[in-house]
Amino acid sequence: MRFYQLMEFRSTAEEAVADIHRYKELMGDQTMARRATICIDRDDPGLVVQIVEFDSYEEAMANSEHETTREESAAIEESSGGISFRNLDVVEVIDI
Repeated sequence: MRFYQLMEFRSTAEEAVADIHRYKELMGDQTMARRATICIDRDDPGLVVQIVEFDSYEEAMANSEHETTREESAAIEESSGGISFRNLDVVEVIDI
């Protein structure tokens, strides 16, 4: 089952995008993430919502255990003042 992990943290759009590109470069073909979408809350421009898509919960958790993922997550945690996570099983995606 497809799985999304939502992360909310304080940052700028530019920093969040740079962080994902750096992570992608560091992980190369070792990452199990399929797609990352970076959003800025229109009502709170300092709030970043990052949506990372995986093929399954199990792959997401394995990816989370990777040393590079842990290091990058810790760096974002430190610079942003904290990250809120939501772990979502995707029931269905409907194109409208």
